[in-house]
Amino acid sequence: MFGRSQRAVFKPSVYQPGQRTRRMPRWLVLLLVGIALGAGGVLFLQTNYGPQRLTVEQSEQLHSELSASNLERQRLQTQLEEATKQRDANKAGHEKLTSDLAEARARNETLDKELVLFQDAMPPDPRGGNLGIRSASFKRAPGQLDYQVLVMREDRQGAPFKGTLTFAIEGAYPNGRAATITPEGPALTVDRYDYALGQLKLPDGFNPKVVVLRVMDGAQKQQAMRIYYVRN
Repeated sequence: MFGRSQRAVFKPSVYQPGQRTRRMPRWLVLLLVGIALGAGGVLFLQTNYGPQRLTVEQSEQLHSELSASNLERQRLQTQLEEATKQRDANKAGHEKLTSDLAEARARNETLDKELVLFQDAMPPDPRGGNLGIRSASFKRAPGQLDYQVLVMREDRQGAPFKGTLTFAIEGAYPNGRAATITPEGPALTVDRYDYALGQLKLPDGFNPKVVVLRVMDGAQKQQAMRIYYVRN
C-alpha cells in the first residue's frame, strides 16, 4: 500500500537554448530580396532604356561642339547687330533723301513758275512767227566767241520742234580783209524753249563784228532769223 512512488524523470527539451538554431526572420529576407530585385531592375532599365553614359572622348567632343556653337551664336549675333545698324542707317538715309527730293521738287516748281514769268517777259522776235530767237549774247575771247541763245515757241501744240542753230559771223582780219565764217552750230529741240550756249572757234586774228543767227528745220528751211552785233 505504501509502495514507492515513481517520480517523473526530467527530459531535456528539444528547444533547449544550447541546441536552438538561429534563423533570419522572414520579413528581413523578403526586404533584402526586394532591395536586390529593385536595384537589379533599376540597373537593367538604365542599361537598356536609360541615357547612355558618355566616354571621355565623347564628353570632350560634346564640349568642343558646344564651344563652337557658342562662337557661331556670338558671330551671328554680331552680324545681326551690324545688319540692324545698317538698316537703321539706310532708313535714316532714305528718309533724308525723301526729304531732299521733296524740297528739290518744291524748288523746281518754284523755278518753273519763275521761268514762265521770265519767258513771258522776254521781248518777242521782231520778225514774228511761232518760232523765234528771243535773245542772244556774245563775248569775244582770243581765238573763240562765246555765245548764249534763247529760242522759244509760242504754240506748244504738237511734237517739239527739232532743228539746228546756224551762225554766219562777219568780221575782218588785222590786214583789213573782210570775211564771213560759218561754224557748225548746235542742234535744237524746242518744246516751249531751248537754251543754247557754247563756244565757237575763230580763225587766228579774226575779229567778229556781226552774227547772223538762223534756226533751220530738218529740211534745212529757215524758221527764224536775227542779227546781233558783237560789242565786247
